[in-house]
Amino acid sequence: MGNLKLTSAVLALCLGAAPAFAAEFNLTYASPYTETHPYGAADAEWIARIEEQSGGRVDITPYWGRALITSREGVDELAAGVADAAYIAPIYARSGYDMNRLVPGMFYGYTDPEKVLDVYMDLVEEFPVFSEELEGVHVVGYNVGTPMHLLLRGGPVNTLDDLKGLRIRSAVDFIGPLAAFGAEGVTMPMTETYPSLEKGVLDGVIAPYEALKSLSFAEVVSYYSELPHSRGAYPSRGINQAVWDGLPEDIQKIFDDNTAWLSARTLELSQEAEEVGRAYGEEEGVVFNPVDEAVVAEYAKAFAPAIAEVAAELDGMGKPGTEVLEKIRAAYGE
Repeated sequence: MGNLKLTSAVLALCLGAAPAFAAEFNLTYASPYTETHPYGAADAEWIARIEEQSGGRVDITPYWGRALITSREGVDELAAGVADAAYIAPIYARSGYDMNRLVPGMFYGYTDPEKVLDVYMDLVEEFPVFSEELEGVHVVGYNVGTPMHLLLRGGPVNTLDDLKGLRIRSAVDFIGPLAAFGAEGVTMPMTETYPSLEKGVLDGVIAPYEALKSLSFAEVVSYYSELPHSRGAYPSRGINQAVWDGLPEDIQKIFDDNTAWLSARTLELSQEAEEVGRAYGEEEGVVFNPVDEAVVAEYAKAFAPAIAEVAAELDGMGKPGTEVLEKIRAAYGE
């Protein structure tokens, strides 16, 4: 009898420690970013919102820092089921997802990321091809990049003539416009950029304010010239389609209803990181200079020929490249 009482007491203790109920839907979430990165921080808040708004029916276990997924192959990996949900970035894919990968470049010359996101979301709603390209994935969040600028060692850029002779670490999309004004765009991993700046192999790098602190560029550059380089908008979070199809409509609605929130919160946290980066640069003595609007407009025109070719390439695939380009430029009064 004594043993029975002890067993009952232990059982009662265990039952008392157990949750009131188990989640109906246990999902995994994978991201190449850490939880402290602005994207990861937004994800963590989003996970908490989904769990709370579902009344505990959904439980999401995150895997941070490339534990399950990479940024370049994220869409394919998610569609293959490496996780139930994930951060995705079709803009980094080597091929495929043509509209999703190439349309962000059509936002060249912008300075207002909120407007970019609004215009992009209208395009996603109007043109089903954006969703159709991401077969196997249901999108539940979008990113819009804050503008990048010129971080320079030797002196500021105030006019486009100031670009002549400079060697600047650049994304491929920016090499043509830099060359149009006499600069050399150099592609290299960002991990190699700091020592290249330190040694004078590079004269500058195209990067956002936050890189002054997050990548310690404030230690190796002296000037930050605000000549905008667009990063556009793109799908950034998704749920595996088979997993999505297995969720009831009320749970699907919770995810869909939070798409705008997640997109806006990601931008908000990214902008906060930009402010921190700029403040750090000021503390380190980096000199910031705005670039005249007429110079910005002239520089943006250098992107037009290559982007028109991209649009024509999309047209040749049977996709609405030129139509989308015209809508994007019209939104900026062109």
